Amino acid sequence: MPKITIDLPRLTVFVIDDQDYVRSIIVQLLRRLGVGKVHECDGGPSALETMRDIKPDLIFCDIRMKPMDGLQFLREVRNGKSVADAAVPVIFLTSASDRNTVEEAIKEDVSGYMVKPVSANDLKDKIISVMTKRLAKGAAW
Repeated sequence: MPKITIDLPRLTVFVIDDQDYVRSIIVQLLRRLGVGKVHECDGGPSALETMRDIKPDLIFCDIRMKPMDGLQFLREVRNGKSVADAAVPVIFLTSASDRNTVEEAIKEDVSGYMVKPVSANDLKDKIISVMTKRLAKGAAW
């Protein structure tokens, strides 16, 4: 089997967080890593709207947001009614580390889970891991 290489400059990534400061830090880290296109959304509804026009390769999403929390957003994505790619990788990037929240995220088919704060290297490792799994399953990119 050929080695799978993840080309960060080719990626389109969404960062969804209702806190401007946190979102800006994650966006800066992704840009520093050389991620090609980074789009910011301040919540699930705006992300779903944006996803009608722009198809992300990967999504980083907070869980604790209003009016739509990250779990509700993930359900909307996975049900496939609101987005073109119901299998798009969604990585929760959150301060919520309690067992119930993590278990609920797994049940809803989250692609990855990271607890804030994170470093650029943490983000890069998670991107490579999640995208490699997606491509190994035969998904197009």
